[in-house]
Amino acid sequence: MQKIILPFVSGFLASLFFRESTLALLHAAALIDASGFSTAPFLPLGMPEFIVNALWSAVLAVLMAWLLRVSPERAAPWVQAFVFGGIVLTAASVFVIDPLRGIWPSGNMLPRLVVGFAANAMWGWGALVFMRAFMAFDDED
Repeated sequence: MQKIILPFVSGFLASLFFRESTLALLHAAALIDASGFSTAPFLPLGMPEFIVNALWSAVLAVLMAWLLRVSPERAAPWVQAFVFGGIVLTAASVFVIDPLRGIWPSGNMLPRLVVGFAANAMWGWGALVFMRAFMAFDDED
């Protein structure tokens, strides 16, 4: 259960509490136009975008927990989680999810990549915060 369900829940919650909140704060600071918690429908499914993002983030949190070998017995990989979230989630969004929706990378991508990296890096850190909070030591004594 700790290897799939808890990272999945952690990734979902981190998307809502860290990624979307970071976008909302950047919008409140007038640094970006789009705000967090977008209720615009995700085209193929018709669900709000922030829910679909949270589900994708939850799936990628399972991958992150496996790749970084997150466990209560090991030291927490804070920097690796930050970098994983910033690079992997941003790349998945730009090169996998958006092309599936018919949105292709073009033009000056730097502003979008910077915002994506910042929000997704906070997601990685937040996912690790939730994973460490939810995981328990295995008592085999």
